[in-house]
Amino acid sequence: MATELLLVTNTPGLVEALGGYNGILPFPAPNLARVRSLIASDQPPPVIYLEDTRGTIADLWETIHVAQARGVRVLIGIQNIGVVHAGDFTDAGLAITTARDADALAAWIAQQLGVARRLAARQVTIAVAGAKGGIGKSLVVASLAEGMRRRGLRVLVVDGDLSNSGLVPEFRIPAGFGSFLTLRQEGRGHSQFTPTNVARLIWRHAPSGIDFLLGADEAALAADFTLPDWRALMQAVGSLGEVLERDYDVVLIDTGPDMKKRPYALEAARNGGWVVLPAPPGRKERAGVGIALQQFAAHQPDLTDRCLLILMEPERGVTIGLRQVAPLFNEHWPKARIIGTLPRDPHLVSLANEEADRYVSPLDVGKFRPFSLAVHAIVDEMCRVIGLPLPQPKPTVSLFRRWFPGKPALQVEGGF
Repeated sequence: MATELLLVTNTPGLVEALGGYNGILPFPAPNLARVRSLIASDQPPPVIYLEDTRGTIADLWETIHVAQARGVRVLIGIQNIGVVHAGDFTDAGLAITTARDADALAAWIAQQLGVARRLAARQVTIAVAGAKGGIGKSLVVASLAEGMRRRGLRVLVVDGDLSNSGLVPEFRIPAGFGSFLTLRQEGRGHSQFTPTNVARLIWRHAPSGIDFLLGADEAALAADFTLPDWRALMQAVGSLGEVLERDYDVVLIDTGPDMKKRPYALEAARNGGWVVLPAPPGRKERAGVGIALQQFAAHQPDLTDRCLLILMEPERGVTIGLRQVAPLFNEHWPKARIIGTLPRDPHLVSLANEEADRYVSPLDVGKFRPFSLAVHAIVDEMCRVIGLPLPQPKPTVSLFRRWFPGKPALQVEGGF
């Protein structure tokens, strides 16, 4: 079970550095007064880390005394006014450190809590995000998941769009699936967000070979699901290899349009993951992508270098084209990389959707159509940028197929 760590810190990057260790759930607090109120609550945190850079020394000691009275363990970081009081902290039985670097501080805290660094793994987290609805985000999520699975990767899709899931109808998932939202109601604090409990909620989608962690349509459950809940969930997801046969290669997160209320994509980028932004060329859609990129740029450090743009061919009637749009993104957001263009193929998508209640992927309906080939090319480029090896090759197209794209599909190499 993960240990909840409440911390008051001015050390940049400390929360992110703590994410590199198993069994720690860091929750930043704005000030010492807020820490005292949480300690006095019905569910006080088991451990707090306090730096002497926030508030007076008297305020710090008051917080320490309140914590000790409730049996809360206290860790102290000395960087400022606490230097002359180091002996007093030690005499009070407190663990202290003078480390200032985020990595060194995280290592010291982990040592105090007896937890180990996460083993280096190939698993990567990719969040698909957008600050505007109706841009084709669910189609991009489904296409990337299918494309990566067909290249031999083991994919887990986490449905973070809690207001209006597009994945359930997209993949024809029937009612009655388990929801990770229910874990919040099953126990005190975040005690239920364990790899074992999360693993039992995984929906194994047989037609696609993709695994899912799904939310629910119940507004009350979604409203109660907080950012700390999400962090606890994702930490459990990162440790699923402890209870499953092997780790997932990719955790693909579908996020909702309300990026400020549920900053799941920002969380992914902060923790070393990547963010894919579908980018249609229309003015309103471009503005939505810009709003999203502004949030990543405002973070310290700038996280736009973790953002990957997929240009979307314009719908009929849109006057601006991709040739005009691509330079605009490159000019305003030079660190964000364009990894490909996804053509519009409503006929292909419609053919796949018209298969009654049976799930059919557009990649199977038109294996050599431009849409399908673009998906494989985007997956290829995305994994190259990320540094994720692909076990199976990209499907090839013969000269005959390039000349006559409408002819019946030929046998695909590599099982596509």
